Amino acid sequence: MTSTQQPGQFLQQLQSADPVEVYDALRAIKNAIIGSSSKKSMYCRLQIIPQVSTLLAMEDTDVQIRIQATTIVSSLAHKSEEVAQQLSESGVMDALIAQLMPGTDVVLIETSERALNALLSYVSTRISVEKHTTTMVPYLLSIITEARESPRIFEMRMHARVELAVLLLEKLCVTEARQFIVANTGVMDMLVPLLQRSYPRLQMATLRAFAALSYENMEISRALATVMHGEQTFVQIVAELARSQAAEIRLHACLCLSNLSRMRAVSDSRIIQGVAVPALTRLLRNAEVERLQVIEALGYMCHEDAEIQMAAKNAGAISDLLAILADIESQADADFVDHSHNVKVAKATLLTLGTIVSAGEECRLAAVEGHVLAYLVRAMGHSNDGVKAAACLCTQYIVRSVPICRTNVPESGLLKPLLSLVRGSAIEVQIKATAALINLLPDFSPLRTEALKEGVIDALVKLLDSDHVMIRRNALWCMRNLLVKPDDDIRRQIVDRVGIERLRALALPDKEVMIREQASGLLQNITADNDMGTRVLFEHLGADKVLELLYELLACTETPVNVHALYLANNIAIRSPDYCKHIVDNKDVFLKIVDHIRSTNSEVAIGALWCISSIASHKNDGQDSMRFSHEMYDRYGLNVPQILESLLEDRGLCLSVRDRIKSCLDYFDPDIKT
Repeated sequence: MTSTQQPGQFLQQLQSADPVEVYDALRAIKNAIIGSSSKKSMYCRLQIIPQVSTLLAMEDTDVQIRIQATTIVSSLAHKSEEVAQQLSESGVMDALIAQLMPGTDVVLIETSERALNALLSYVSTRISVEKHTTTMVPYLLSIITEARESPRIFEMRMHARVELAVLLLEKLCVTEARQFIVANTGVMDMLVPLLQRSYPRLQMATLRAFAALSYENMEISRALATVMHGEQTFVQIVAELARSQAAEIRLHACLCLSNLSRMRAVSDSRIIQGVAVPALTRLLRNAEVERLQVIEALGYMCHEDAEIQMAAKNAGAISDLLAILADIESQADADFVDHSHNVKVAKATLLTLGTIVSAGEECRLAAVEGHVLAYLVRAMGHSNDGVKAAACLCTQYIVRSVPICRTNVPESGLLKPLLSLVRGSAIEVQIKATAALINLLPDFSPLRTEALKEGVIDALVKLLDSDHVMIRRNALWCMRNLLVKPDDDIRRQIVDRVGIERLRALALPDKEVMIREQASGLLQNITADNDMGTRVLFEHLGADKVLELLYELLACTETPVNVHALYLANNIAIRSPDYCKHIVDNKDVFLKIVDHIRSTNSEVAIGALWCISSIASHKNDGQDSMRFSHEMYDRYGLNVPQILESLLEDRGLCLSVRDRIKSCLDYFDPDIKT
């Protein structure tokens, strides 16, 4: 019989009524596929999965046949997520759970546990085990409880089984609901003592379980931080493990601390900044652990925490991350290198660098001194979209620094590749590229002029037709920044190319809030500090549409839109008495402005007060008397100066608002005011 015939014959034997033939066929298949990816693929194509699932589902299947079939399931599950999903969909999970019941053969139970562990190595299969969670958790906890009572002679064997049980518990914690199911069994008190056992594999499995249990779960993280064993808290025990000689244990201890830190469950900042961050940074240079996991863990820990970011910088993380990028670049043309893995590492490295430099100027300067801009320029030309997007995100954070924008960025050659990504790239990349461009276009940036020469306005106008709301938002935001202290030519170009009517439409209530915010901000900037903007606004829309738009923006429930609307109204009111009169004579708009004076949000209140000041500031032609201020003592039944005076009586009033009220009152006749 030739080797090509054997697989088919073995599969035919599985249909035999003779248990011995079935057993022999399963044993031959098991021996063939273990350690052979190609053989696993071949047997999957020959439909081994339905046949094995059928054997396991039959109640009268012999125990020895079950052991062989379960071992095949375990081996196939290691092949790929796709194969594991096929096994799960075939119903094999139900059979494996059934084989864990009391009275089952011990070897079959342990084989089933290993098969479940292999099947649950993937997120998709972990999700699919939902209905079995309440059955599996008590069973797995019983293994841990049983181990406490096991005679010492069986200690090594029991530790291996407990390790497997703990790993399965970790894999069940894939959703918040399941985290709570596991946590509510008292598992935290049961597992903490395992961290102090002298079995590294069990310690690591337990750390992984705690990391899965606490991930993005504030309630569990804070409860976990209070767990005691002996005289030590859980946090203190894990902090000790973060100093372990074993690199894998250090890594997983840091993952636990990272989760608790993100949920604000670690009260002693020295543990994170002085233990976990330096430990992770040292692991960046350690070949014993998966570097990708270390990089991602460091980025997660540093997210939105300026002090931890600074601790990472002080520990040397920035220079180490840049060295990783240099290593990857040096391997670009090398043979026998896993280039797909290097792409993942490069992406994670850029994202973590971006996180570390996102808040602090010192961190940004350290990155720039390490030549991060050169890496970013090259990464923007990478073939992988994920790497490009990560480079743009890191750029976005770096260029938050005004000094760096003025001195380092212009010489880096960064603008042209960035604009190339803005004009045309994958959606993910375009979102990040347009976000990075925002900070390169204000008046302080030397790159504004170069960007205009490169046709940035036309590129941004085209993006307003994008199907993705974030791209449209970023394009509007870029144009807003171009209109910060612009010359009339820039203002005219944007007005002509975008169109006032289109901006009005983008600011109306039927658009997304983030679009309304940027469109109203753009209108505010068009009309700021110049005569042309307000004139063009009224010429294109007419007074009625302008006032209708103002009311819609002032009535919006979103604070940023209100603020832009108030300063737009202020820009109109201050421009001339005639424009101001449109606002004063429109009851709805005027009452909304007065209503915002009382806002508990200081930014809104100050914007409204500027409007009132601008309205009250206009004088009658050739006279010292104010043209509109006297009307505000009884305008639409309101006494505006009296409202302002009453606000000053509030002792809890924000100082900036109080000062603005006093300045506003100066525009009213003191004799009438008193």
